Amino acid sequence: MGEPARQTITTDIAGIQSLLIELLAKGRDADVVELVINLLQQLKQDNERLNARVAELLRDRGWRKTEQISPGQLRLFLEQALELERSAEGGAPDIELPSPLEPLKRRKRRGQPSGRRPLPAELPRNEITLEPPADEKICPRCDQAKDCIGHERSEVLEFIPGHFEVTVYARAKYACAACEGEIVLGPTGPRPIDGGLPGFGLLADVLVKKYADHTPLHRMRGMYRRLGVDLPVSTLAHWVTAAADALAPIAAAIRAQTLAAHVVQADDTGLTVLDRTKSGGSKRGHIWSYVGDRRWVTYAYTPTREGRGPCSFLAGRVGWVQADAYSGYDALFKPPHATAVEVGCMAHARRYFVKALETDCRAAVALHWIGKLYEVEREATERELDPAARQVLRRERSTPVLDELGKWIAKTEPAAPPKSPLGRALTYMINQWQALSRFLEDGRLEIDNNGVERALRTVAVGRKNWLFAGSDEGAERAAVIYTVFGTCRLNGVDPWVYVQDVLKKLADGWKHSRIAELLPPAWARRDEPADERRTEATA
Repeated sequence: MGEPARQTITTDIAGIQSLLIELLAKGRDADVVELVINLLQQLKQDNERLNARVAELLRDRGWRKTEQISPGQLRLFLEQALELERSAEGGAPDIELPSPLEPLKRRKRRGQPSGRRPLPAELPRNEITLEPPADEKICPRCDQAKDCIGHERSEVLEFIPGHFEVTVYARAKYACAACEGEIVLGPTGPRPIDGGLPGFGLLADVLVKKYADHTPLHRMRGMYRRLGVDLPVSTLAHWVTAAADALAPIAAAIRAQTLAAHVVQADDTGLTVLDRTKSGGSKRGHIWSYVGDRRWVTYAYTPTREGRGPCSFLAGRVGWVQADAYSGYDALFKPPHATAVEVGCMAHARRYFVKALETDCRAAVALHWIGKLYEVEREATERELDPAARQVLRRERSTPVLDELGKWIAKTEPAAPPKSPLGRALTYMINQWQALSRFLEDGRLEIDNNGVERALRTVAVGRKNWLFAGSDEGAERAAVIYTVFGTCRLNGVDPWVYVQDVLKKLADGWKHSRIAELLPPAWARRDEPADERRTEATA
């Protein structure tokens, strides 16, 4: 939102002129100089603020949105920032920065094998033998038939479109021929929807196409029509509703696991929801994502972005909660009743300085130190350190970097205009300093909230395709299915294979007391010996 217009003396040129003439006539030359300097400073701040806003709007309209900064650019900004520091202080800066001329460390990408990758060995193969012409199989020297000494093989990857098939359940009927006794029937065939048309595989395919492949139902209808079956959109929508209701116990169990995790990350994104009671026929709802220990993810829908949504979901949460600085989370961390501990997101803090860099080169200093923090995180990941070793590495390497960053912020903040992009970045860091430093306290904590932002990406991609949810209830059902599919993704589980199998088990009367066995991590280990599963659960 734009800032309200400010009624200041700078908007009244005639008034400024009259005031300056009056001050000069009274011989108050010093006051004239001070007034002009103040006016120039105010104009400079306003100009920087408006330039930053224009740059932000241009970015949102399609300009480059990446937050990556090349090493060359960062070194250039660092040189400019150091020069400003020296001129302001009259000497070398208090903080010690590495030489800007030294190349910055970049993450090494794992080497990708060159050439065509081999096709999976488990794919079915139809081998066709190609024989040379008959006359070429005769030796021209001795007129004897040549012997086959081997084959040169090459592979062509083919695709056969999916197809429908009909399963017919013939229920045998029996009756007594000697008397008019009771007629008995064979059992009904298993179906995911009582009296419904779809089988388990088709229902799983509808869900995967809509919520994993982001295909709107009307487009899905066209795909099925090309395969020979015309399924109305209303029918497909009914199937989605029934499937979400069937999977609700799975989503509820995933929610319990998410809340019990050692670390919970939280974030949200907007969603258009149809609502006839609103002007324009729609409103902006919100999908919240909660990631637990990078193994569980739960999505929850709320009609508004009020803080009572996440506070209700996380009520009674004991332990770490990592989120951005949205004020709606504040009630979770306020004593004396709150038991959750706030962990900040360094990526959010960095984002403020990336925006500030467009108007103030001093932001490069903060980006430099934050980059050093991420170097430590990359090293810990590449070395595959366990949480204890990661915490030791952070204390040795990240703590000094964070101290230097804090000193620079304390020194720079008084001279930065509060409403400037750099001033906002510094204010964010100061207000969030304790939360941003918490990752040093536990090796299982992440330095940023990017894990939950990745989890929300599937919702963001989906809404660009299906555009809106039909109602609040429809958005809630979407959250249920996103919860199941998101947890499948985090655990490397094929959602189609998982859903069609789980729906069949639920339809067969799977006991609610054993619902934990159907959650994606346990389901993926279903073929392991029981003693191995028990050992992992104990650990």
